[in-house]
Amino acid sequence: MLTFLLLACTEPQDSGKLGDTGEPADTDTGAEPIDTGDTGDTGDTGDTGAAGLPDARDRMVRSGEDCEDIAGHDDVPAARLWYWGELTGDAESGFTGVEAWYFFGNSSWYARGLEDCEVHFDLSDIEVTGAGACTTCDYGVKVEAAVNLDLTTCPPSLYAGYETMTEAYAIELLGDGSASWYFPGSGNALGDGYWDSTGVNYLADDGCSLPVK
Repeated sequence: MLTFLLLACTEPQDSGKLGDTGEPADTDTGAEPIDTGDTGDTGDTGDTGAAGLPDARDRMVRSGEDCEDIAGHDDVPAARLWYWGELTGDAESGFTGVEAWYFFGNSSWYARGLEDCEVHFDLSDIEVTGAGACTTCDYGVKVEAAVNLDLTTCPPSLYAGYETMTEAYAIELLGDGSASWYFPGSGNALGDGYWDSTGVNYLADDGCSLPVK
């Protein structure tokens, strides 16, 4: 298991951090939060995205205000965590891609001297596959993800164990230009975004999370 786990104050979800396992992260609350150190600002998302494709991150709430109360406590450092990903290209000619995690802290997070930050990944060896358990999806993809240290502003403790990952997704392209992403193993939803002839993206809200030992 991982040396770093995330505690979500909402119902655990399948997430980009889980690779292709489709299993929720451990949510044991017994350990004390660790200090993650100074982190960077998230004002610049770093990735420009596919030409003409709406940016799913426009729907992202860049605040941890909803994470002020963690299990009845108002003094727990926590961050609102979002996952974003985008594939440029199409299923026939192939894809290139990127992903990112975005952390937006609550007041206790900032009081500890922590800042909002982001973790960026480059995707490679992107393989178009079947959609698995998602019977309404158009296709699936399997990707290799690796942390892009040049764009990442979070300390290593926030992505320890996830420096490289194998991930699998199933994607449904809808007639209104929206796209729904799922985990092909379980059929559980990951997030929603957009698609057009230049690519497809998603945004997923993983709720309130904090690092624990």
